[in-house]
Amino acid sequence: MSASLTVDASKLQKALKAFIGNTKAEASKEMRIQARMLCVSLANSTQPFGDDNKAKIIGEKAVTRDIDRVYKTGSTAVREIAALPLPRGKTATQNAKQAAAALAGLLGGKGKGKGKQKSKIGEAQNLLDRIRYKPYVNTQIGVFDQGQAHNKARFGRRKSVPKNQFVSQVVTKDSQLTKYFKEKRGNVGIAKSGWAVCAGLLGGFKPIPKWVYRHTGGGRVNDQSGKGLGIVSKPFIQMTNTIPWINAVISTATIQKSIDIQITKMIKRLGYITAAESKKAGL
Repeated sequence: MSASLTVDASKLQKALKAFIGNTKAEASKEMRIQARMLCVSLANSTQPFGDDNKAKIIGEKAVTRDIDRVYKTGSTAVREIAALPLPRGKTATQNAKQAAAALAGLLGGKGKGKGKQKSKIGEAQNLLDRIRYKPYVNTQIGVFDQGQAHNKARFGRRKSVPKNQFVSQVVTKDSQLTKYFKEKRGNVGIAKSGWAVCAGLLGGFKPIPKWVYRHTGGGRVNDQSGKGLGIVSKPFIQMTNTIPWINAVISTATIQKSIDIQITKMIKRLGYITAAESKKAGL
């Protein structure tokens, strides 16, 4: 899916009538300026909201939170299990701290030879199965699955992981999960970058931050601002954000609001230009 927006040429022409013909301003140039400014506004209004480093951090934290609901390193699992409100009992797996200590010993035990290590992981899995307390329900211990469980857990319009998600996997090699966290956090800003690409094609990225336009993004511009105004033809500029999940991170209502605000700003700007040009002409 993609969000396609077209600057309303009729409204633009109405606003331009105040000075076209009496000023040196070019209608097509002004359309490009306004279209670019609209792209900047849409980039700011696409999640994570804003254009500063704070927005980037918010986006990265959201990614980290989602992944952390699905995967745990061995050390994290041990720490969290130790804090679970497990009932006290006669066996080690009914006492949270003892269960965590036992799990730590099994996950950290190297053993001698591949068979012994495999046996240790098997014992750790049996221990985890006996604990069976949320969010550690049906949790598997093993080699990182390259994000398969994460993709499967993402749900709803925003494709986020729900709060009640059970931990899918305790990974046996921390470095693989660390790499995945880094890779996914690096994707923050991709949805915004579709608008950034459009802004760049219309005159430049400023003031869109580098963490957004660093992505190649998916943006297209159909610039027909130089087309002559006629009965069946009207000049227009069409900007399309082709990021597949764009509709999950910016609503139609927000898009419309951004357009309405930009039209108001445009009319105000053209009023200033008209006054300045009239003054130059001695009118």
